Amino acid sequence: MPIFLCLLQNLPYVAPISGGLREGMALYLKGVIPTNAEWFEINFKTGQSDSDDTAFHFNPRLHQKVVMNSFRNRKWEAKESVSDNPFKKGETFEMFTVIKSEGYQVYVNGKELYTFKHRIPLEKVSTLNISGHVVVSLFGFMQTIPYMGPISGGLREGMALYLQGAVPANAERFRINFKTGPTDKHDTAFHFNPRMGSNVAMNSFSTGKWETGESVSDNPFKKGEAFEMFFVIKSEGYQVRVYVNGKELYTFKHRIPLEKVTMLNINGDVGVNLFGFIEVSYIF
Repeated sequence: MPIFLCLLQNLPYVAPISGGLREGMALYLKGVIPTNAEWFEINFKTGQSDSDDTAFHFNPRLHQKVVMNSFRNRKWEAKESVSDNPFKKGETFEMFTVIKSEGYQVYVNGKELYTFKHRIPLEKVSTLNISGHVVVSLFGFMQTIPYMGPISGGLREGMALYLQGAVPANAERFRINFKTGPTDKHDTAFHFNPRMGSNVAMNSFSTGKWETGESVSDNPFKKGEAFEMFFVIKSEGYQVRVYVNGKELYTFKHRIPLEKVTMLNINGDVGVNLFGFIEVSYIF
Protein backbone atom coordinates (compact mmCIF):
# COMPACT_ATOMS: atom_id res chain seq x y z
CA MET A 1 0.00 0.00 0.00
CA PRO A 2 1.21 3.55 -0.64
CA ILE A 3 2.16 5.88 2.18
CA PHE A 4 0.32 9.20 2.35
CA LEU A 5 3.04 11.67 3.39
CA CYS A 6 2.22 14.17 6.10
CA LEU A 7 3.72 17.64 6.08
CA LEU A 8 6.10 17.94 9.04
CA GLN A 9 7.67 21.36 9.49
CA ASN A 10 8.71 21.37 13.15
CA LEU A 11 8.17 19.40 16.33
CA PRO A 12 5.94 19.26 18.21
CA TYR A 13 3.61 18.13 15.42
CA VAL A 14 -0.15 18.17 16.03
CA ALA A 15 -2.56 17.67 13.13
CA PRO A 16 -5.76 15.85 12.19
CA ILE A 17 -5.58 12.35 10.73
CA SER A 18 -6.97 12.70 7.21
CA GLY A 19 -10.19 10.69 6.98
CA GLY A 20 -9.90 9.51 10.60
CA LEU A 21 -8.32 6.38 12.03
CA ARG A 22 -9.62 2.94 11.12
CA GLU A 23 -8.63 -0.70 11.21
CA GLY A 24 -6.18 -1.68 8.48
CA MET A 25 -4.32 1.62 8.41
CA ALA A 26 -0.69 1.92 9.48
CA LEU A 27 1.46 4.87 10.53
CA TYR A 28 4.95 4.72 9.01
CA LEU A 29 7.72 6.76 10.59
CA LYS A 30 11.40 6.99 9.66
CA GLY A 31 13.85 9.02 11.70
CA VAL A 32 16.98 9.27 13.80
CA ILE A 33 17.57 9.62 17.53
CA PRO A 34 19.85 12.58 18.37
CA THR A 35 22.95 11.77 20.44
CA ASN A 36 21.67 13.93 23.31
CA ALA A 37 18.11 12.56 23.25
CA GLU A 38 16.25 11.63 26.41
CA TRP A 39 12.79 10.71 25.12
CA PHE A 40 10.19 11.19 22.40
CA GLU A 41 6.51 10.39 22.10
CA ILE A 42 3.83 9.58 19.55
CA ASN A 43 0.22 10.14 20.58
CA PHE A 44 -3.02 9.07 18.92
CA LYS A 45 -5.51 11.58 20.34
CA THR A 46 -9.20 12.49 20.26
CA GLY A 47 -8.38 16.18 19.75
CA GLN A 48 -5.59 18.71 19.54
CA SER A 49 -5.52 20.11 23.09
CA ASP A 50 -3.56 18.73 26.06
CA SER A 51 -6.82 18.01 27.88
CA ASP A 52 -8.18 15.76 25.10
CA ASP A 53 -7.99 12.00 25.56
CA THR A 54 -5.03 10.02 24.24
CA ALA A 55 -5.98 6.57 22.96
CA PHE A 56 -2.36 5.44 22.58
CA HIS A 57 0.70 7.12 24.09
CA PHE A 58 4.00 5.64 22.81
CA ASN A 59 7.01 6.95 24.76
CA PRO A 60 10.53 5.54 24.19
CA ARG A 61 12.85 6.66 26.98
CA LEU A 62 16.47 6.36 25.91
CA HIS A 63 18.55 3.96 28.04
CA GLN A 64 15.28 2.96 29.72
CA LYS A 65 12.02 1.28 28.76
CA VAL A 66 9.45 2.02 26.09
CA VAL A 67 6.41 3.18 28.04
CA MET A 68 2.85 3.02 26.67
CA ASN A 69 -0.38 4.29 28.15
CA SER A 70 -3.71 6.02 27.56
CA PHE A 71 -5.01 9.32 28.95
CA ARG A 72 -8.71 9.68 29.63
CA ASN A 73 -10.83 12.18 31.54
CA ARG A 74 -7.65 14.14 32.36
CA LYS A 75 -6.00 11.12 34.03
CA TRP A 76 -3.29 8.68 32.95
CA GLU A 77 -4.42 5.05 33.08
CA ALA A 78 -2.49 1.84 33.76
CA LYS A 79 0.82 1.97 31.91
CA GLU A 80 2.44 -0.88 30.01
CA SER A 81 6.12 -1.11 29.05
CA VAL A 82 8.79 -3.01 27.13
CA SER A 83 12.26 -3.27 28.68
CA ASP A 84 13.99 -4.30 25.43
CA ASN A 85 14.21 -0.78 23.96
CA PRO A 86 15.15 -0.83 20.23
CA PHE A 87 15.75 2.95 20.04
CA LYS A 88 19.42 3.98 20.42
CA LYS A 89 21.05 7.41 20.55
CA GLY A 90 22.61 8.42 17.24
CA GLU A 91 20.90 5.62 15.29
CA THR A 92 18.26 5.65 12.58
CA PHE A 93 15.04 3.68 12.84
CA GLU A 94 11.91 2.73 10.93
CA MET A 95 8.63 1.92 12.60
CA PHE A 96 5.10 0.95 11.70
CA THR A 97 2.11 1.28 13.99
CA VAL A 98 -0.51 -1.02 12.49
CA ILE A 99 -4.13 -0.44 13.47
CA LYS A 100 -5.55 -3.89 14.22
CA SER A 101 -8.93 -4.95 15.57
CA GLU A 102 -7.29 -5.80 18.91
CA GLY A 103 -5.03 -2.78 19.25
CA TYR A 104 -2.00 -0.79 18.07
CA GLN A 105 0.65 -3.23 16.83
CA VAL A 106 4.10 -1.62 16.81
CA TYR A 107 6.99 -2.80 14.63
CA VAL A 108 10.48 -1.27 14.91
CA ASN A 109 13.23 -2.03 12.39
CA GLY A 110 11.28 -4.97 11.02
CA LYS A 111 10.55 -6.65 14.37
CA GLU A 112 7.31 -6.70 16.29
CA LEU A 113 7.71 -4.75 19.54
CA TYR A 114 4.30 -4.75 21.23
CA THR A 115 0.53 -4.69 20.78
CA PHE A 116 -1.24 -2.12 22.94
CA LYS A 117 -4.90 -3.11 23.23
CA HIS A 118 -7.63 -0.59 22.45
CA ARG A 119 -9.02 1.31 25.43
CA ILE A 120 -10.71 4.15 23.52
CA PRO A 121 -12.83 3.47 20.37
CA LEU A 122 -11.01 4.05 17.07
CA GLU A 123 -13.75 6.29 15.72
CA LYS A 124 -12.94 8.84 18.43
CA VAL A 125 -9.28 9.13 17.40
CA SER A 126 -8.83 12.13 15.13
CA THR A 127 -5.39 13.62 15.79
CA LEU A 128 -1.72 12.61 15.60
CA ASN A 129 0.90 14.23 17.85
CA ILE A 130 4.69 13.73 17.66
CA SER A 131 7.04 15.49 20.07
CA GLY A 132 10.30 15.16 21.95
CA HIS A 133 13.90 14.37 21.02
CA VAL A 134 13.61 12.83 17.56
CA VAL A 135 14.40 13.91 14.01
CA VAL A 136 11.67 12.70 11.66
CA SER A 137 12.68 12.39 8.00
CA LEU A 138 9.50 10.77 6.70
CA PHE A 139 6.12 9.78 8.09
CA GLY A 140 2.60 9.14 6.93
CA PHE A 141 -0.36 6.79 6.90
CA MET A 142 -0.50 3.87 4.49
CA GLN A 143 -3.52 4.03 2.20
CA THR A 144 -5.08 1.96 -0.56
CA ILE A 145 -5.70 2.80 -4.24
CA PRO A 146 -8.30 3.90 -5.28
CA TYR A 147 -7.84 6.68 -2.76
CA MET A 148 -10.32 9.38 -1.81
CA GLY A 149 -9.44 11.64 1.09
CA PRO A 150 -9.73 15.20 2.35
CA ILE A 151 -6.97 17.76 1.79
CA SER A 152 -6.12 18.78 5.35
CA GLY A 153 -6.55 22.54 5.69
CA GLY A 154 -7.74 22.85 2.09
CA LEU A 155 -5.80 23.60 -1.08
CA ARG A 156 -3.83 26.82 -1.35
CA GLU A 157 -1.16 28.47 -3.43
CA GLY A 158 2.35 27.43 -2.37
CA MET A 159 1.48 23.78 -1.75
CA ALA A 160 2.48 20.86 -3.95
CA LEU A 161 1.21 17.31 -4.26
CA TYR A 162 4.17 14.92 -4.45
CA LEU A 163 3.65 11.47 -5.92
CA GLN A 164 6.16 8.65 -6.42
CA GLY A 165 5.14 5.47 -8.18
CA ALA A 166 5.34 3.19 -11.18
CA VAL A 167 3.18 2.36 -14.18
CA PRO A 168 2.32 -1.37 -14.32
CA ALA A 169 3.28 -3.27 -17.48
CA ASN A 170 -0.40 -3.87 -18.31
CA ALA A 171 -1.59 -0.34 -17.49
CA GLU A 172 -4.03 1.55 -19.69
CA ARG A 173 -4.67 4.77 -17.75
CA PHE A 174 -4.75 6.36 -14.32
CA ARG A 175 -6.37 9.49 -12.92
CA ILE A 176 -5.58 12.12 -10.30
CA ASN A 177 -8.47 14.42 -9.40
CA PHE A 178 -8.60 17.58 -7.31
CA LYS A 179 -12.27 17.71 -6.28
CA THR A 180 -14.77 19.84 -4.37
CA GLY A 181 -16.28 16.79 -2.67
CA PRO A 182 -16.13 12.98 -2.48
CA THR A 183 -18.87 11.93 -4.92
CA ASP A 184 -18.98 11.67 -8.71
CA LYS A 185 -21.49 14.53 -8.72
CA HIS A 186 -19.05 16.95 -7.10
CA ASP A 187 -16.99 19.25 -9.30
CA THR A 188 -13.44 18.34 -10.32
CA ALA A 189 -11.19 21.39 -10.48
CA PHE A 190 -8.37 19.46 -12.18
CA HIS A 191 -8.59 16.03 -13.79
CA PHE A 192 -5.17 14.58 -14.76
CA ASN A 193 -5.42 11.46 -16.93
CA PRO A 194 -2.31 9.84 -18.48
CA ARG A 195 -3.31 7.29 -21.15
CA MET A 196 -0.63 4.75 -21.96
CA GLY A 197 0.41 4.72 -25.59
CA SER A 198 -1.54 7.93 -26.11
CA ASN A 199 -1.63 11.43 -24.64
CA VAL A 200 -2.05 12.97 -21.19
CA ALA A 201 -5.60 14.34 -21.02
CA MET A 202 -6.61 17.12 -18.62
CA ASN A 203 -9.95 18.70 -17.91
CA SER A 204 -12.38 20.02 -15.31
CA PHE A 205 -15.88 18.83 -14.39
CA SER A 206 -18.41 21.45 -13.33
CA THR A 207 -22.19 21.42 -12.73
CA GLY A 208 -22.47 17.85 -13.99
CA LYS A 209 -20.54 18.33 -17.25
CA TRP A 210 -17.00 17.90 -18.52
CA GLU A 211 -15.57 21.14 -19.83
CA THR A 212 -13.04 21.82 -22.61
CA GLY A 213 -10.31 19.18 -22.62
CA GLU A 214 -6.60 19.98 -22.87
CA SER A 215 -3.84 17.48 -23.63
CA VAL A 216 -0.12 16.86 -24.02
CA SER A 217 0.94 14.49 -26.79
CA ASP A 218 4.47 13.92 -25.39
CA ASN A 219 3.42 11.46 -22.67
CA PRO A 220 6.29 10.85 -20.19
CA PHE A 221 4.57 7.87 -18.52
CA LYS A 222 5.66 4.48 -19.87
CA LYS A 223 4.48 0.98 -19.02
CA GLY A 224 6.80 -0.72 -16.54
CA GLU A 225 8.65 2.50 -15.61
CA ALA A 226 8.89 4.42 -12.34
CA PHE A 227 8.21 8.13 -12.01
CA GLU A 228 8.18 11.07 -9.60
CA MET A 229 5.90 14.03 -10.05
CA PHE A 230 4.76 17.26 -8.43
CA PHE A 231 1.54 19.21 -8.85
CA VAL A 232 2.62 22.69 -7.80
CA ILE A 233 -0.26 24.97 -6.86
CA LYS A 234 0.48 28.31 -8.51
CA SER A 235 -1.57 31.50 -8.73
CA GLU A 236 -2.19 30.80 -12.42
CA GLY A 237 -2.94 27.09 -12.20
CA TYR A 238 -1.75 23.54 -11.50
CA GLN A 239 1.86 23.22 -12.68
CA VAL A 240 2.67 19.58 -13.41
CA ARG A 241 6.31 18.51 -13.16
CA VAL A 242 7.17 14.91 -14.01
CA TYR A 243 10.63 13.66 -13.06
CA VAL A 244 10.79 10.81 -15.53
CA ASN A 245 12.60 13.32 -17.70
CA GLY A 246 12.95 16.13 -15.15
CA LYS A 247 10.86 18.59 -17.16
CA GLU A 248 7.77 20.62 -16.56
CA LEU A 249 4.92 18.90 -18.36
CA TYR A 250 2.08 21.44 -18.36
CA THR A 251 0.27 24.18 -16.46
CA PHE A 252 -3.49 23.73 -16.29
CA LYS A 253 -5.09 27.09 -15.55
CA HIS A 254 -7.58 27.44 -12.71
CA ARG A 255 -11.23 27.15 -13.65
CA ILE A 256 -12.65 26.53 -10.17
CA PRO A 257 -11.52 28.60 -7.15
CA LEU A 258 -8.85 26.92 -5.01
CA GLU A 259 -10.82 27.47 -1.80
CA LYS A 260 -13.52 25.11 -3.11
CA VAL A 261 -11.08 22.21 -3.61
CA THR A 262 -11.25 19.91 -0.57
CA MET A 263 -10.64 16.34 -1.77
CA LEU A 264 -7.94 14.32 -3.53
CA ASN A 265 -8.77 11.23 -5.58
CA ILE A 266 -6.30 8.77 -7.15
CA ASN A 267 -7.50 5.78 -9.15
CA GLY A 268 -6.74 3.58 -12.14
CA ASP A 269 -3.71 1.59 -13.29
CA VAL A 270 -0.89 2.94 -11.15
CA GLY A 271 1.33 1.67 -8.38
CA VAL A 272 1.87 4.42 -5.81
CA ASN A 273 4.63 4.20 -3.20
CA LEU A 274 4.45 7.65 -1.63
CA PHE A 275 2.15 10.63 -2.00
CA GLY A 276 1.23 13.69 -0.02
CA PHE A 277 1.16 17.46 0.19
CA ILE A 278 4.34 19.40 0.93
CA GLU A 279 5.44 23.03 0.95
CA VAL A 280 6.86 24.23 -2.37
CA SER A 281 9.82 25.91 -0.66
CA TYR A 282 11.00 22.47 0.44
CA ILE A 283 11.56 21.21 -3.12
CA PHE A 284 12.32 24.20 -5.34
